[in-house]
Amino acid sequence: MKDNNPVFYIPKELKDYRKQIASTTEPFIKITTEKRNSTLDGSKFGGEPYLPEGTEYPVNKKGNPLRLLAQINFSEVPFIEGMPKEGVLQFYIDAEDDLMGMNLEDLCDQTGFKILYHPSIEGDLPKPIGRQKELNDDEFFPVEDEMSLSFQQDIEPVSSEDFRNEELLGEMKEELLDYDEEELDLWELYYEAFSGEGHKIGGYPYFTQEDPRHNNQYEQHNVLLLQVDTDENGIMWGDSGVGNFFIKKEDLLNLNFENVLYYWDCH
Repeated sequence: MKDNNPVFYIPKELKDYRKQIASTTEPFIKITTEKRNSTLDGSKFGGEPYLPEGTEYPVNKKGNPLRLLAQINFSEVPFIEGMPKEGVLQFYIDAEDDLMGMNLEDLCDQTGFKILYHPSIEGDLPKPIGRQKELNDDEFFPVEDEMSLSFQQDIEPVSSEDFRNEELLGEMKEELLDYDEEELDLWELYYEAFSGEGHKIGGYPYFTQEDPRHNNQYEQHNVLLLQVDTDENGIMWGDSGVGNFFIKKEDLLNLNFENVLYYWDCH
């Protein structure tokens, strides 16, 4: 989304850079959580997944069940360009693993996590399989209790940790980093205003360490499919971390979720 006059908050100290900052804005869906059970096919963090008849429950390499981290029913989500208009997208991770299914050697290896997409919901809903009740004591799983989700469309400039910010901000970033007057750190102001924190679909990511896509084979995974952040409402990734899923634009347009990048980090 390129708009010369987007509506977003900007610190007054950065007002001279508003045009450049605005040129980087992209739409995203802000996700708000509420600690209550959703419907079987509803959008949620944790809880029981919707699985059509005949769908095998995803398991880890030991044959043990993965756990539903998130389920997004896109019929409940405001539409933004490139994202599905309908269908149920699910994110499963290995809650038995201290890395929660992430493979640092291959961030797209779905051995320890799994993305499932159900294009439509037809007929009566199947009965819940009750699998999640067996998994409630998983030590590493970040979501404490099932959370129902609500959605709001918004826009945001490139985040301070996205590897593309140098390209998108150009010379402005160097100016902010080099600014040295009245003990005012302009890049720190940018970082605080546009960190990319929070639960979201689309937009720009947040990291507590660094963007794993910088200067490597993952640079084309440039669409933030889902971000699940640490939340005082009952979500904790390690030591106040954040989890991200990225996809290539062409894969998303083709509804191909076999090559999704999964990464989380913490302080």
